Amino acid sequence: MRYTTGLASMLGIVLALSPLAGGALQSQPKQEPKQQPKSQPAKQEPKQQQQKQQQPKQGQQQQKQTQQRQQQRQQTQQQKQGQHAQRPQTPPQYRPAPLPAPDTVVATVNGEPIRASELIQVSYDWFAATAIEELIVHRVIEQEARAQGVSVSVEEVEARYKQRLQSAEAQLPPGMSLDDFLKRNQFPPSRLFARIRSQMLAEKLVERQVNLDDFVEYSQIVIRIQGNTPEQQEENTPAAEAKAREAYQKILEGLDFVEAVKEYSEDPFSKDRGGKMNWQDMKFIGPDLRQKLQAMQPGEISEPFKMMGSYYIIRKERTGSQASPEEQQELREQAVRLQLSEYVRQLQSKAKITNTIVQPYDPTNAAPPSGAGGPRPPAARPVPR
Repeated sequence: MRYTTGLASMLGIVLALSPLAGGALQSQPKQEPKQQPKSQPAKQEPKQQQQKQQQPKQGQQQQKQTQQRQQQRQQTQQQKQGQHAQRPQTPPQYRPAPLPAPDTVVATVNGEPIRASELIQVSYDWFAATAIEELIVHRVIEQEARAQGVSVSVEEVEARYKQRLQSAEAQLPPGMSLDDFLKRNQFPPSRLFARIRSQMLAEKLVERQVNLDDFVEYSQIVIRIQGNTPEQQEENTPAAEAKAREAYQKILEGLDFVEAVKEYSEDPFSKDRGGKMNWQDMKFIGPDLRQKLQAMQPGEISEPFKMMGSYYIIRKERTGSQASPEEQQELREQAVRLQLSEYVRQLQSKAKITNTIVQPYDPTNAAPPSGAGGPRPPAARPVPR
């Protein structure tokens, strides 16, 4: 706006002064016959020569400026073409179908037509808010994947696409085709393919951040402090501590940890497994136990410590980097499942997003549901060995 105002004021000044300049030029010829210096033509010739000499220079400058503008335009076009080339091309069968002509009849009810224009109008009004948010998520993930050089092939996406179709076929109501089932559930091929592709890109991005040593495997001996009331537990604490100390001393004297579990542990879940717990993500381990494990080396056994109404003796077995290849793959998949939603949310929070349909929803500003606590781990699943 600053440059526009300046140009307008300059044009106004020129237009205002032009009548005065014209009057001055008209009055000059009357005074010229009185005194006309002889040297005047000689003085004018150099000026004309200078103007003639300047004209080629000005023409050369204009040509250079024109060439520079053309080069800038070409560079801009090349950049745009490069951006379009970087964006992966979706196979034709997974692209949204072109819009029908507005007067196309898409349905009839007792002979009364419903035309495409009406369908498009209500579809925009009824579903655009959710559709635009999903498109934004797809675009955010796609841009981050391009920035990090992450990609998925059409073959990879199609392989998972077919798996999803097989799962959908198992849910088909009698007499309904798979195509109609997907469309009624608002998942035509174009949307299903796009969602699967974005999910796979996000999974690969998250997998780059996974640290296998955030996972730990340990074994435990648990000695319960007997009693149903705080007073009873306080009274029975010395006996539980003495039992834990006895077990720890026997381990130091050479008793195998697994044998000590069988003899002393009172935890029914882990006792039959030699005290061994499933792989645990450090983020979901209580702070007292996490601090102990972080300070220990694999194979090290802790002294008895009190935690959650019991005395514990733990042996740190392995970290994720020491797991077998099959276990490591399972741990990576588990980490991706746990971190995927938060990772995408962070991408959205960092992106500059405008949405003219609805105000972008920020879940961080929403009040947590009543009774909600911190993050909880998924149900423990045995890891293949």
